[in-house]
Amino acid sequence: MLMHLIEVDAVQFESQNRFDIHETLIFKNNGIKNFSGTLRTWVPDGVSGIKAERRNMMDGTLEYGLPMIQNGNIISWQDKIITQSLPPLYALEYILPAEPQGGLTKSKSYSKKLTYPTLINYKYEGKPGLPAIVLKIRKPVGSSIILQDENRNDISPEDVSEIDDSVLYKFTSPQFKELNIEITKPAVTPAGIAGYAVLGVLILLALSYPVMRKKSEKLQAIEEKIKVSFKREREEISEEPVEESVEGPEEDIEAAPGAPPAAGADHGELAGKTREELESEKSGILSRISELDKDYSAGNLMDEEYEELLNSYRQKLEKIDKISGRSE
Repeated sequence: MLMHLIEVDAVQFESQNRFDIHETLIFKNNGIKNFSGTLRTWVPDGVSGIKAERRNMMDGTLEYGLPMIQNGNIISWQDKIITQSLPPLYALEYILPAEPQGGLTKSKSYSKKLTYPTLINYKYEGKPGLPAIVLKIRKPVGSSIILQDENRNDISPEDVSEIDDSVLYKFTSPQFKELNIEITKPAVTPAGIAGYAVLGVLILLALSYPVMRKKSEKLQAIEEKIKVSFKREREEISEEPVEESVEGPEEDIEAAPGAPPAAGADHGELAGKTREELESEKSGILSRISELDKDYSAGNLMDEEYEELLNSYRQKLEKIDKISGRSE
């Protein structure tokens, strides 16, 4: 084997759970006789879309397609290799399904056996400037790559370089018989992890707050201050305005022009107000509700305090609407 280029496109494994594999094999006949027979290579289980072609060594143009025979993991084809001539170039491509494994990190693996007893046992002979094995991996952004041999020992290439979104590994004199590639990518991005961390802290604070409150006089003082503030707000809402009245029998007092008819005792301080005064009162209450909503959204109010103040405002609005209806 003069040169073996293995190209693994792992970008598709994110969206389609697969690897696209392209292999280029260059055989050289160093003997004294022309070779005519079977050439072979090994592929992983489950591959599909296999296609083999013979291409021109000089420019890579297609010379002819190669009928293939698949026997388990062995792909074979028939061809001739002339001794001491320009070596032929064979292009092989296939698709390998790759289901992700793992939890916080997702990994997928691809294995390539370079020797297989009695069937495949080519001798890899690299030349200066022409490595015997070149591995090109197109990987997803943020992923990492681990290379191991048949014994799961890490493999260190003689040269590593990056081209665009691909990593190039070169091996001049490979001693391994099997190449195992594992591509790993975090399933959760750093931003996502940070979000989970913040959520976890908030939950922890919520669960531990009752204990913290009992031990912290400062927290108790803050709560008391908030309660006093809400108590004052409720007193302002329920406070009845002082109306100047003329002493004397009720029947001697004439209603002002535009005033509504006398209201029942349940309407309290609203009874006797003109329609314009009722509209002004209603506008003021709506403004207070708007401010209440803002305070609640900002986290300045507890749920029960917000509901209590809001119900009080709504009850007063209902009274105004009833009296206004009677005056029409």
